[in-house]
Amino acid sequence: MKVDSLNFIKRLNIFSVLFLISFGILLNVSASSVEGLNLYGDNFYFIKRHLTAIILGAIIFNILKNLNINFIEKFSSISMVFITTTLFLVLTYGIVVGGSRRWIDLGIVNFQPSELAKPLIILWVAKQISNDITDDNDLKKFIRSIFLPLLCAFLVLLEPDYGTFASICFILFSQIFFSKIKIIYPALTIFASILPLYLVATSSDYRLSRIEAFRKCDYGVDLLGDCFQLHQSRIAISSGGLFGLGPGTSRARWGMLPNSYSDFISSIIGEEYGFFGLFLLVLAFFILISTTFLIAIREKNEIKKLISVGFGSWIFFQTVVNLGGAVGLLPITGIVLPFVSYGSSAMISIFIALGIMYSRDYE
Repeated sequence: MKVDSLNFIKRLNIFSVLFLISFGILLNVSASSVEGLNLYGDNFYFIKRHLTAIILGAIIFNILKNLNINFIEKFSSISMVFITTTLFLVLTYGIVVGGSRRWIDLGIVNFQPSELAKPLIILWVAKQISNDITDDNDLKKFIRSIFLPLLCAFLVLLEPDYGTFASICFILFSQIFFSKIKIIYPALTIFASILPLYLVATSSDYRLSRIEAFRKCDYGVDLLGDCFQLHQSRIAISSGGLFGLGPGTSRARWGMLPNSYSDFISSIIGEEYGFFGLFLLVLAFFILISTTFLIAIREKNEIKKLISVGFGSWIFFQTVVNLGGAVGLLPITGIVLPFVSYGSSAMISIFIALGIMYSRDYE
């Protein structure tokens, strides 16, 4: 077998996913235990839900990867109508948690439609801009492919959830840039969007405080206010040193670092496993992202190529934003670390995208 064969690349891709999931389980056992005990009287409350999401995601992945992409793509239109309607219903009937209306209460679990929107948008865009469906010119394909996804992104922004809004936009335009559509259309759209995006980012007091905190936290001010999370994250990472304090020995999880098992899971990695643990994490993500784009390059099916690009862009964006926010290189957005952080909707949704990417070719 050749070293650069597609089968080897796919095995390496899946291996990196398995490593991240396994690492995430170990981290969540430690990071979520204190919060689970405080809120629900059960140290393992969050990890049980985390494992349930992984199992459900794995089942969905195995079902999708055994389906033909020709069969899956037939549901792209109805799935976009479904998710657009659901995102609208979130704004009306959704429950408010942490100041945002992002979830629908399903009884035993809160469902976050904005996470499910990501794989469905990836499938929709790949279907619309591929050369397999119509003879429309590039402009028509471009407009048709971005209209519903941008509507979904706008509905997500109203929740409000600027981080997921940015994720959807990044995924959408990454797919279009890697397609055969003339680059002038997405380039002009992005150029025209710079000012509106800036105004949106600074129009909310909450988002504005995040941006201001990003600017001033390096100067050691407001450490008990806007800079509290970032300051505690840096303390956790720096205390880990080269090899960390050891598994299950995090001090930050004892209430000092809010959302330590979701948004700031990377800080717990730095504290318990040190620089070496963070290096392994970044290496695993590098392998996952690079092999995903290599799969896209080697893929002959246009729709599956664009699906792989969308999935790789999703992982890349959220990894950079999450890790950058944990150390203060980027503003904190609340975006989770793929395959690692706690979050049932996010975990299942990313397995859906992975399953579609690995689905069977046309027969």
